[in-house]
Amino acid sequence: KQWYQRRVAITAGTFVGNKGKIGKSGLSLMLDVRKCLEPLTARNLKARKYNKIKDYIHVSSQFGVSHLLLMSKSMLGYMNLRVCKVPRGPTLSFRISSFLLLKDLVSSLKRVKTHQQSHESAPLLIMNGFDESLPHHKLITTTFQNMLPAVNVKTVKLNSIKRCLLLNYTADTDTIELRHYNIAATPVGVNKAVKKLLKKVPDLSRYSDISEFLTNGYFSESDGEDGPENQVELPQNLSGKGNMKSNRSAVRLTELGPRLTLKLVKIQEGVGEGEVLYHSHVKKTAEEKKKLRVKIEKQKVLKEKRKKEQAKNVERKKKEREQETSKKRKRERAVRPEKDEYSDDDDVQYYKDEIGEMPDAELLLRTKRTKRSENFSKDNPKKKVKFAEPEPSTSKTKIEHSKSTNVKGIAFRRKKKSA
Repeated sequence: KQWYQRRVAITAGTFVGNKGKIGKSGLSLMLDVRKCLEPLTARNLKARKYNKIKDYIHVSSQFGVSHLLLMSKSMLGYMNLRVCKVPRGPTLSFRISSFLLLKDLVSSLKRVKTHQQSHESAPLLIMNGFDESLPHHKLITTTFQNMLPAVNVKTVKLNSIKRCLLLNYTADTDTIELRHYNIAATPVGVNKAVKKLLKKVPDLSRYSDISEFLTNGYFSESDGEDGPENQVELPQNLSGKGNMKSNRSAVRLTELGPRLTLKLVKIQEGVGEGEVLYHSHVKKTAEEKKKLRVKIEKQKVLKEKRKKEQAKNVERKKKEREQETSKKRKRERAVRPEKDEYSDDDDVQYYKDEIGEMPDAELLLRTKRTKRSENFSKDNPKKKVKFAEPEPSTSKTKIEHSKSTNVKGIAFRRKKKSA
């Protein structure tokens, strides 16, 4: 819980999912984008093919999510990416012109430089080539900046920055190149032999002097120093041999993947709906925009009106259903006959009047009324009243149990002797 609160306090997370079927390559690309945005994303998010945007928005507030990245595939086979700011928008719709998966990029590298702890902190966002004077460019930069945590230059620790996410806008093709790099620093002015000494002391038994080791073919033109454009003076100690404070080091980037080439299609005001603020293919005049805005407002009012009417209809039907149920119960109570009050004393008095003596206690216990006999009704002839058979009487008078269904309780009668 503390980790979750600390994560939400730093920045809001993201959901990277799919809407509909996107194929195996699309699913692999979705997982690569999740890995790129770790740790501030739902790593094990599982989405079904019938999930909608409303489903993601419904659970986003519970997990501190502020942005949705949804991938979909059009009927023509184009891959699309929608970046939504929840819960009220805007929504940026991109077309993925081309992409390269992480596994394909890693397989082409001779040496992959990754670290286990590189994905424990969010990547550094670098944006290049965007024109802030254009409204849609400004909206793109603002959306991606709010997606990742901001960096305080005065208090940031350099060891926490292991990766960077680059968004480069190309004006000629009107596309955005997305790249993901690993950041490493190497000390400047140290040749290959000295670097080897810094890592591990080699076997010097073949050399008479240390100078022979340094000048005996361990330095080549390909291992020359980096240019001044990527050399920096370190303000803090950095992980790695020779990266000390106030020393100059060269920053080197190794691409991790994936690669994405994005083209902005449109920007909507809401989350997947609402007024279109920008469209790359369709241009509208001020009058057309005004008419469209009025139409959207009317649709919103009509939608709210229908919701209220639907809520009223639901309440009305619920009340009518309750009234029908109550009336039905009253009718059943009126038709149902009232039960006569009955007690065991009636059986005792009847026995005494007919026989002339009090019945035995055992006989009363055996012939006690059951719940089933009380519930017996003439209207339901399928029910049969079963009584316990009395023990044979020792008296001269023969007593027979009455099996008549018209008599409530236990009835006894004297059987006439045959003449």
